[in-house]
Amino acid sequence: MAEIQNKCGMTKAKILEQKVVNGIPVYLGTGVNPVNSPYQFFVAWGKMAFVSGLIRTFNSDTPEDGQIWFVDEEEAELKYTTFS
Repeated sequence: MAEIQNKCGMTKAKILEQKVVNGIPVYLGTGVNPVNSPYQFFVAWGKMAFVSGLIRTFNSDTPEDGQIWFVDEEEAELKYTTFS
């Protein structure tokens, strides 16, 4: 993992599930996202999804790398299971 220089805009991530889709690692997890709500779920993907165990607290959606935050666990699980 890369060394992080600025922790602003990042939070600690707990990975619940992970898989590889077309060579891209995909993660379902939880974290505290103070920007949107005190507790949320996320789906993240890409080789740089996490930096020193931290994840970005904002949504970013590119084919190679990104993370999407969800308030609802079922929505996050649906995105994770249908990620392609």
